Amino acid sequence: MIGKEICKELKEIRTSMKLTQNQFAELVDLSEDSVGKIERGVSVPTIETLFKISTALKKPLEDLLPPYKNKKKGKGKSDAIDGLVNYLKTRPSDDVQFIHDLAVRILEREQ
Repeated sequence: MIGKEICKELKEIRTSMKLTQNQFAELVDLSEDSVGKIERGVSVPTIETLFKISTALKKPLEDLLPPYKNKKKGKGKSDAIDGLVNYLKTRPSDDVQFIHDLAVRILEREQ
């Protein structure tokens, strides 16, 4: 499913640039046939191809991906935990320890 969304996103990027498939193919060094297959969802680009396209367009790889959409109405506990864990992975260990200690203090106070 995410593959089809990536294909759709790439087509939207190309059309927003007002380029034909041929012009886009030349710009990103792919065949016109490959671009057409990607846009139709017949072929899903590999990560290497996405990197090649992002480099040619001078855009971060994330810009080629569809925006994240939470399919659920509300976030569940596991989504919140996953989000926190992913964020904490980007922080220095001192920050992680501080957040841990703070959370423990807050949660112990509620009991």
